[in-house]
Amino acid sequence: MAPGQTYKDDGSLVRACRRGDSAAWETLIRRYQRLIYSVPVAYRIPAEHADEVFQRVAVKLFEKLDQLKRAESLPAWLMTTTRRECQAFVASQRRWVTEEQAPDPAEEPPDVARALDAVRSEHVLALALERLDETCRRLLGALYLEDSSPSYQQISERLGRPVGSLGPTRTRCLNKLRKLFLELGGEKP
Repeated sequence: MAPGQTYKDDGSLVRACRRGDSAAWETLIRRYQRLIYSVPVAYRIPAEHADEVFQRVAVKLFEKLDQLKRAESLPAWLMTTTRRECQAFVASQRRWVTEEQAPDPAEEPPDVARALDAVRSEHVLALALERLDETCRRLLGALYLEDSSPSYQQISERLGRPVGSLGPTRTRCLNKLRKLFLELGGEKP
């Protein structure tokens, strides 16, 4: 794939990684970074140790990428692998603290499942946004993702579209996004 192009799906990204494309590997890691880091955060693992968990998962992914049969299973594989790394970390910490202080490594903290579901949904939403056409990405980004809250007039000028077209275009774009979200495995709210 040419520099600057995006990989529209995990399958093309994984294939490029298997061919040794370093840009694809960077994209893969960047795409799944938040998903991987969310697990140690849910386990309340300190940041310096979360970095170590992330690195271990990245190495395992690199080593096992050729064995991944379906690219669609990559998020689940990463979540499972990261969860196991977190449990191993928690188990290793039990040696240094009393039994009362250490969590049981076989038990997930109560908020883990909910946090992981939220992060997975966020990840699927990000993938769906990537697949939208440029007009929809720019419009939805301006309306919902920017830190500032630009007015419809500012968005209209930026996109070169009449102000009156933004509302109907927004509705069409949100419908496209919803459809992509569900196709990619997102769950209805």
